[in-house]
Amino acid sequence: MSSDRERDEKPPEPPAPAAPAPEAPGAANSGSIDIVITGERPAAGTQPAAGPAPADAQPPVAVPVPVSAAHDRSRPRRLATATEAAKEALGGGVSKLGTGIEHLGEGIARFGTKSHVPLVGAGVTALGEGIATVGGSLTELPRVARTRRGRLLVRSTVLGFLLVAAWITVIVSLQVRGVDAPDFRPTAEQILSELSKGSAAIEQVYENASPRFHEVARKDRFVDTMTDMHATIGAFVEIAAINESIVTTGPTGRVGRVSLTVAYEKGKARATVSLHWDKGRWKLLGVGVDVPPSLEITKAQREERIKACKDPMDPKKCDLYVAANAILQQLNDRHADQVWDGATKIFQKQEEKSRFVMIQAEHAQTLGEYRRIIAVTEDKLYSDGSIGVFDVLTEYARSQGVRATFGFYRRTRQDPWKLRSLKVVLPMPRADEPLGIAPETKPTDLPTPPPDDEAGAGRE
Repeated sequence: MSSDRERDEKPPEPPAPAAPAPEAPGAANSGSIDIVITGERPAAGTQPAAGPAPADAQPPVAVPVPVSAAHDRSRPRRLATATEAAKEALGGGVSKLGTGIEHLGEGIARFGTKSHVPLVGAGVTALGEGIATVGGSLTELPRVARTRRGRLLVRSTVLGFLLVAAWITVIVSLQVRGVDAPDFRPTAEQILSELSKGSAAIEQVYENASPRFHEVARKDRFVDTMTDMHATIGAFVEIAAINESIVTTGPTGRVGRVSLTVAYEKGKARATVSLHWDKGRWKLLGVGVDVPPSLEITKAQREERIKACKDPMDPKKCDLYVAANAILQQLNDRHADQVWDGATKIFQKQEEKSRFVMIQAEHAQTLGEYRRIIAVTEDKLYSDGSIGVFDVLTEYARSQGVRATFGFYRRTRQDPWKLRSLKVVLPMPRADEPLGIAPETKPTDLPTPPPDDEAGAGRE
C-alpha cells in the first residue's frame, strides 16, 4: 500500500529533450544564416500563446540562405536609386537651361518693345517671344518625362531626332562624295602657260582639247582670241588662288570647272577653265579670262594691233601689197588658171577652175586693162599672222575706184601668201551709157606721178 501511495504522490517526469538536428555538412564555414521556421504565421494583431509546445510539434529546421542572394536583392534598389538621382540631376539641368533661355527671350522681347524703329522692334520682339517659348518648353520637359506618356513622348522625340540626323548625315556624305573634285591646278596651269607661248603652242592646245570643244570653236578664231588676250594682259606667271572646283555628270560625261585667280605680267585676272573627261584624262572644254578694267583697250588700239603693214602702199614694207598686185597682173594677162592653181585648197573647193576662168574673162572685158592699186582701205592680220585681209581700190582702163578684196593664208611667216578668197565689185553703169559699154580712160586724163612718189600719189 505504501508503495502504491508513493507511486501516486511522485510527480511525473518531464519529457526527454529532443535530439538536436544533424548539422549540415560544412554549414559552419559556408557563411549562411540559419532561419528557424516555427509553424504557422500568427494572425495580424495577435501574439502567439505562451505554453508548452504540443507533443506533435516539429523541431525547427535551419534553411541556409547564401549571402550573395541577399546582396543581389539589394543591388536593383541601389541601381534604381542611382538612376533616379541621374534623372533628377539631368532634369534639374535642363530646367535651369530652359529657365535661362526663357529669361533671355523675355529680355530680348522687352528690348524689341522699347525699340524706336517699328520694323526692327517688331522683329526683335517676335524673336524674343520665340526664344522664351523654347525656354518654357525646355523647363517643362523634365516634368513631362516623369509620367508614362511623357517618357514615351520624349523617347519618340529623341528617336525622331536620331533618324533625321542619320538621314541628313547620309545625304551630306553622298553629296560630298559626289562633288569631291580632283586637283585641277596642274592641268589648268599647263593650259594657261601654253596659251601664252605663241600661235604654235595655242594650236597644239586646240588639237589636244576635247572633241566637244572642236565642235563649238573654230581653230583660227581660238588662236586669234588667245593671241589678243596675250597681247593685252601679258604672259602667264602663276596661279595665285583656286576659288572653286566642281565636277558634274551629264549626257556628255564628267565635266569639271575650276575658278582661278591668275597672275599675268600686267596684273591679276579672274579665269575659268572647263575640262572634259575623255579617254582617261581631262581635256580642255573652254577657257575664259576676265581682263581687269585697267587693262581694257579701245577699238582703235585693237585695230592698230592687228594692222598688217605700217605703210600698206609700199611694196618694200608690205608683202600683202606685193601678193595682191601680182594676182591682178596675172588676171590682166589672162592667166586666171595659174591663179587658181596657186590658191589654197579652200579656194579651189569653193570655186571650180573653169567657172573662175570664165568670170575673170568677163571682168577683163568689162573693166579693160589693169593699171594699178590707188588706195588700201583695210589691211589686217589674224591668227598670229597666218591669215591676212587686204581691201584695195584699183584702177582699170575703163573704170577707176574698183574695189577688190583679197583673203590670204600662210602657215608660217616664212611661207608665201596664197589666195584664200577674192571678190571684185564691178561699177554700176551710168544712166547716159548703154549697158555693157564703159568709156575708156586714157592715161593722159589723170596726172602721172613720178616713179619715186607713186605711193604718195596713190594715198591722195
